[in-house]
Amino acid sequence: MKVQFAEKNRDKVLSQIHEAMGGRSLKDLVSFNMGQGFLEVIISKLGTSILRFKETETAEALEYVLESEKIAFAHRAFKDDVKEKLVHVISKAGGKVSQV
Repeated sequence: MKVQFAEKNRDKVLSQIHEAMGGRSLKDLVSFNMGQGFLEVIISKLGTSILRFKETETAEALEYVLESEKIAFAHRAFKDDVKEKLVHVISKAGGKVSQV
């Protein structure tokens, strides 16, 4: 999975993601951490799952490619559903999601 944001300011990207989550119940279960070189999506309920994306800065965008995923046993049955919801949130925040 590859995510691209036209915005190059990490703080603004993170703010847009949080805004896109709004009052959704997803907000209580999912957190996004961003730093120099990475983006982490942490899902916490009945275990913890972590999706870690490696960051690349291009001339016009910030790109994140899924580097690793640690899926909690309780989350495995819902993995595709959760990824679909995350794609929706990222798209709503201005990101473009594609398969690598």
